[in-house]
Amino acid sequence: MKKDLKEFCSRGLIAMGFGPLVYGVVMLILYLCNVDTSSNGLVIFKGIISTAIMAFVIAGTSVIWKQEEIQISKKISIHFLVLYLLYLLVYLLNDWIEKDLKVIGIFTLVFVLGYILTWLIIYLVEKNRAKKLNEYIK
Repeated sequence: MKKDLKEFCSRGLIAMGFGPLVYGVVMLILYLCNVDTSSNGLVIFKGIISTAIMAFVIAGTSVIWKQEEIQISKKISIHFLVLYLLYLLVYLLNDWIEKDLKVIGIFTLVFVLGYILTWLIIYLVEKNRAKKLNEYIK
């Protein structure tokens, strides 16, 4: 458990620097596209801190995949729930989405579809990799 916590923190701290970088790139693209983001110092600060925390948690949660004693369905459920709650909380606290049930419902639908699509792509890539490896072994 102590080793896993250390790895969670290590992965999180490494990724933490990338969250604000991504935020900065997105803000730059919006600026270059003449999109009014109504940014001020507080908005930018909240965005940087939020993306750093998100990167930390997202990278840290990858530790769950190393836990052999946990069933894959439980791993996926825990991973999904942590990421969903993290994204929802950050989006609501930063006013990136409205605090409205309809908007939260749309957010949830998009998140679920994105999560499923991501795992489908990972599954297909890994299946193809395993097939090639098996062919190589024969």
